[in-house]
Amino acid sequence: MRANEGLTLPTVLAVDGDLVDAEVTRLAERLWPHLLTAPPETLVDLAQATTLDTAGLDLLVAARTYAAHRHIPLHLINAAPRVHRELHTAAVRALPSRSRRAELNLAPQHDAAVPA
Repeated sequence: MRANEGLTLPTVLAVDGDLVDAEVTRLAERLWPHLLTAPPETLVDLAQATTLDTAGLDLLVAARTYAAHRHIPLHLINAAPRVHRELHTAAVRALPSRSRRAELNLAPQHDAAVPA
């Protein structure tokens, strides 16, 4: 788990592999305390995750629900196609990766058609 915290830039929490088992725990240990501080904006970079298990999905769903309730901008970015589909099925918005090696996308997230 890597984090980039800045005063004017969004905080980026990068997942270091598939969002399963220990990686879910590592993300939860960083994400929940961070969200409880009501940060101005948080990005969870999923570029290294090609899959996620139910615990990973539950974590992201709960974090998005909490952030929306508290009006905290939380964006899931660079989701691999499989991860993007699983998140979409669970009604969690995420930005898909644009290339094989996803680059961090700091642009605001807009409602857009989800690729098939």
